[in-house]
Amino acid sequence: MTPMQQLLSPETFEFFARYFLAGFVIYAVRAFYVLGERPKQTEIVFEVIVLSFINQFVWLMIEPLLFLWNLIPGLTNGLVLDTEARFLFFVEVLIQPAFIGLLLGFNLRRGWNAAILRRLSMPVVQQTRRAYDYVFGELREESFIIVTYEDGTTVYGYFGAASFAGSDAANGDLFVERLYSLSSEVWVATDPPRSALLTMSSVRSIEFLPSQRKGNAP
Repeated sequence: MTPMQQLLSPETFEFFARYFLAGFVIYAVRAFYVLGERPKQTEIVFEVIVLSFINQFVWLMIEPLLFLWNLIPGLTNGLVLDTEARFLFFVEVLIQPAFIGLLLGFNLRRGWNAAILRRLSMPVVQQTRRAYDYVFGELREESFIIVTYEDGTTVYGYFGAASFAGSDAANGDLFVERLYSLSSEVWVATDPPRSALLTMSSVRSIEFLPSQRKGNAP
Protein backbone atom coordinates (compact mmCIF):
# COMPACT_ATOMS: atom_id res chain seq x y z
CA MET A 1 0.00 0.00 0.00
CA THR A 2 1.38 3.37 -1.03
CA PRO A 3 1.72 6.25 1.51
CA MET A 4 -1.17 8.08 -0.19
CA GLN A 5 -3.41 5.01 0.03
CA GLN A 6 -2.53 4.71 3.71
CA LEU A 7 -3.49 8.34 4.33
CA LEU A 8 -6.81 7.90 2.55
CA SER A 9 -7.71 4.66 4.29
CA PRO A 10 -10.74 4.75 6.68
CA GLU A 11 -8.43 4.46 9.70
CA THR A 12 -6.37 7.54 8.88
CA PHE A 13 -8.70 9.65 6.73
CA GLU A 14 -9.89 11.86 9.60
CA PHE A 15 -6.29 12.65 10.56
CA PHE A 16 -5.47 13.43 6.91
CA ALA A 17 -8.57 15.63 6.54
CA ARG A 18 -7.93 17.60 9.73
CA TYR A 19 -4.19 18.13 9.38
CA PHE A 20 -3.75 18.40 5.61
CA LEU A 21 -6.99 18.70 3.66
CA ALA A 22 -8.29 21.58 5.80
CA GLY A 23 -5.08 23.54 5.27
CA PHE A 24 -5.17 22.85 1.55
CA VAL A 25 -8.72 24.26 1.38
CA ILE A 26 -7.53 27.44 3.11
CA TYR A 27 -4.56 27.67 0.74
CA ALA A 28 -6.68 27.06 -2.38
CA VAL A 29 -9.35 29.64 -1.49
CA ARG A 30 -6.74 32.24 -0.54
CA ALA A 31 -4.93 31.58 -3.83
CA PHE A 32 -7.83 33.18 -5.73
CA TYR A 33 -6.68 36.50 -4.23
CA VAL A 34 -2.98 35.98 -4.97
CA LEU A 35 -1.37 36.62 -8.35
CA GLY A 36 1.97 35.58 -9.72
CA GLU A 37 4.18 32.55 -9.40
CA ARG A 38 3.26 29.74 -7.06
CA PRO A 39 5.80 28.53 -4.47
CA LYS A 40 7.53 25.17 -4.72
CA GLN A 41 5.62 22.01 -3.77
CA THR A 42 7.70 21.51 -0.63
CA GLU A 43 6.84 25.05 0.50
CA ILE A 44 3.16 24.45 -0.23
CA VAL A 45 3.09 21.24 1.85
CA PHE A 46 4.69 22.98 4.84
CA GLU A 47 2.28 25.93 4.59
CA VAL A 48 -0.74 23.62 4.23
CA ILE A 49 0.22 21.78 7.44
CA VAL A 50 0.62 25.08 9.32
CA LEU A 51 -2.75 26.32 8.02
CA SER A 52 -4.34 23.04 9.14
CA PHE A 53 -3.10 23.61 12.69
CA ILE A 54 -4.48 27.15 12.58
CA ASN A 55 -7.83 25.72 11.49
CA GLN A 56 -7.74 23.24 14.39
CA PHE A 57 -7.00 26.07 16.83
CA VAL A 58 -10.05 27.97 15.58
CA TRP A 59 -12.16 24.83 15.80
CA LEU A 60 -11.09 24.21 19.39
CA MET A 61 -12.44 27.65 20.28
CA ILE A 62 -15.77 26.87 18.60
CA GLU A 63 -16.29 23.42 20.16
CA PRO A 64 -17.24 24.73 23.66
CA LEU A 65 -20.07 26.72 22.04
CA LEU A 66 -21.38 23.50 20.46
CA PHE A 67 -21.22 21.80 23.86
CA LEU A 68 -23.27 24.58 25.47
CA TRP A 69 -25.76 24.44 22.60
CA ASN A 70 -26.20 20.72 23.21
CA LEU A 71 -27.10 21.35 26.87
CA ILE A 72 -30.17 23.45 26.05
CA PRO A 73 -33.19 21.27 26.94
CA GLY A 74 -35.56 20.40 24.13
CA LEU A 75 -33.50 22.19 21.49
CA THR A 76 -31.70 19.15 20.15
CA ASN A 77 -31.63 15.44 20.71
CA GLY A 78 -27.85 15.32 20.61
CA LEU A 79 -25.93 17.54 18.25
CA VAL A 80 -22.89 15.32 18.10
CA LEU A 81 -24.60 12.06 17.17
CA ASP A 82 -24.38 10.19 13.85
CA THR A 83 -25.51 12.48 10.99
CA GLU A 84 -24.89 15.60 13.04
CA ALA A 85 -21.35 14.46 13.84
CA ARG A 86 -20.64 13.89 10.16
CA PHE A 87 -21.97 17.34 9.34
CA LEU A 88 -19.75 18.92 11.99
CA PHE A 89 -16.76 17.08 10.54
CA PHE A 90 -17.68 18.49 7.12
CA VAL A 91 -17.83 21.98 8.65
CA GLU A 92 -14.50 21.47 10.40
CA VAL A 93 -12.49 20.36 7.35
CA LEU A 94 -14.25 22.19 4.49
CA ILE A 95 -16.63 25.02 5.40
CA GLN A 96 -14.58 26.63 8.17
CA PRO A 97 -11.29 26.39 6.19
CA ALA A 98 -12.99 27.96 3.16
CA PHE A 99 -14.22 30.84 5.34
CA ILE A 100 -10.72 31.31 6.82
CA GLY A 101 -9.27 31.29 3.31
CA LEU A 102 -11.72 34.02 2.28
CA LEU A 103 -10.74 36.14 5.28
CA LEU A 104 -7.02 35.71 4.61
CA GLY A 105 -7.46 36.47 0.92
CA PHE A 106 -9.56 39.54 1.60
CA ASN A 107 -6.96 40.69 4.10
CA LEU A 108 -4.26 40.39 1.44
CA ARG A 109 -6.30 42.45 -0.99
CA ARG A 110 -7.11 45.18 1.54
CA GLY A 111 -3.60 45.25 3.01
CA TRP A 112 -4.79 45.26 6.63
CA ASN A 113 -1.72 43.39 7.86
CA ALA A 114 0.61 45.95 6.24
CA ALA A 115 -0.20 48.60 8.86
CA ILE A 116 0.46 46.13 11.69
CA LEU A 117 3.79 45.07 10.19
CA ARG A 118 4.88 48.69 9.79
CA ARG A 119 4.07 49.43 13.44
CA LEU A 120 6.22 46.46 14.42
CA SER A 121 9.03 47.75 12.16
CA MET A 122 8.81 44.56 10.11
CA PRO A 123 9.17 44.44 6.30
CA VAL A 124 5.95 44.47 4.31
CA VAL A 125 5.99 41.72 1.68
CA GLN A 126 3.56 41.87 -1.23
CA GLN A 127 1.58 38.72 -2.03
CA THR A 128 2.76 38.93 -5.63
CA ARG A 129 6.34 37.97 -6.42
CA ARG A 130 6.86 40.20 -9.45
CA ALA A 131 6.22 43.88 -10.06
CA TYR A 132 4.66 42.92 -13.41
CA ASP A 133 1.91 40.91 -11.66
CA TYR A 134 1.46 43.60 -9.02
CA VAL A 135 0.88 46.39 -11.55
CA PHE A 136 -1.41 44.49 -13.90
CA GLY A 137 -3.20 42.62 -11.12
CA GLU A 138 -3.31 44.53 -7.85
CA LEU A 139 -3.31 48.00 -9.43
CA ARG A 140 -5.38 47.02 -12.47
CA GLU A 141 -6.86 50.26 -13.85
CA GLU A 142 -7.64 51.44 -17.35
CA SER A 143 -4.83 53.64 -18.58
CA PHE A 144 -2.78 54.64 -21.58
CA ILE A 145 0.60 52.94 -21.74
CA ILE A 146 3.93 53.58 -23.42
CA VAL A 147 5.93 50.40 -23.98
CA THR A 148 9.60 50.92 -24.80
CA TYR A 149 11.81 48.07 -26.03
CA GLU A 150 15.56 47.69 -25.67
CA ASP A 151 16.11 48.47 -29.36
CA GLY A 152 14.32 51.81 -28.98
CA THR A 153 10.97 50.72 -30.45
CA THR A 154 8.07 52.48 -28.70
CA VAL A 155 4.45 51.36 -28.69
CA TYR A 156 1.61 53.67 -27.63
CA GLY A 157 -1.65 52.03 -26.61
CA TYR A 158 -4.72 51.93 -24.43
CA PHE A 159 -4.93 49.19 -21.78
CA GLY A 160 -8.62 48.92 -20.92
CA ALA A 161 -11.30 46.40 -20.02
CA ALA A 162 -10.79 44.45 -23.26
CA SER A 163 -7.00 44.29 -22.77
CA PHE A 164 -5.17 41.46 -21.04
CA ALA A 165 -1.87 40.93 -19.22
CA GLY A 166 -0.66 37.34 -19.30
CA SER A 167 1.37 36.02 -16.38
CA ASP A 168 4.05 33.47 -17.11
CA ALA A 169 7.17 32.61 -15.15
CA ALA A 170 9.36 32.71 -18.28
CA ASN A 171 7.77 35.40 -20.42
CA GLY A 172 4.75 37.64 -19.85
CA ASP A 173 2.81 39.29 -22.66
CA LEU A 174 0.27 42.06 -23.16
CA PHE A 175 -2.79 42.36 -25.35
CA VAL A 176 -3.44 46.07 -25.93
CA GLU A 177 -6.94 46.75 -27.20
CA ARG A 178 -6.11 49.95 -29.07
CA LEU A 179 -2.97 51.44 -30.62
CA TYR A 180 -2.01 55.08 -31.08
CA SER A 181 0.67 56.96 -32.99
CA LEU A 182 2.41 60.08 -31.76
CA SER A 183 2.20 63.16 -33.99
CA SER A 184 3.66 66.43 -32.66
CA GLU A 185 3.27 65.19 -29.07
CA VAL A 186 -0.40 64.39 -29.75
CA TRP A 187 -1.77 60.87 -29.46
CA VAL A 188 -3.64 59.91 -32.64
CA ALA A 189 -5.76 56.75 -32.80
CA THR A 190 -4.87 54.45 -35.69
CA ASP A 191 -7.32 54.41 -38.57
CA PRO A 192 -8.69 51.84 -38.94
CA PRO A 193 -8.49 50.98 -35.19
CA ARG A 194 -5.83 48.39 -34.39
CA SER A 195 -4.95 46.27 -31.39
CA ALA A 196 -1.70 44.42 -30.68
CA LEU A 197 -0.19 41.47 -28.83
CA LEU A 198 3.11 42.55 -27.26
CA THR A 199 5.81 40.28 -25.95
CA MET A 200 7.62 41.34 -22.77
CA SER A 201 10.85 39.47 -23.45
CA SER A 202 12.89 42.59 -24.36
CA VAL A 203 10.87 45.41 -22.81
CA ARG A 204 12.93 48.15 -21.16
CA SER A 205 10.07 50.09 -19.54
CA ILE A 206 6.30 50.51 -19.38
CA GLU A 207 4.85 53.93 -18.57
CA PHE A 208 1.27 54.47 -17.40
CA LEU A 209 -0.83 57.55 -18.10
CA PRO A 210 -4.11 57.69 -16.11
CA SER A 211 -7.25 57.71 -18.21
CA GLN A 212 -10.31 59.76 -17.18
CA ARG A 213 -12.55 58.35 -19.88
CA LYS A 214 -12.05 55.52 -22.31
CA GLY A 215 -10.95 56.63 -25.77
CA ASN A 216 -9.74 60.10 -24.74
CA ALA A 217 -6.06 60.29 -25.48
CA PRO A 218 -3.80 62.11 -23.01
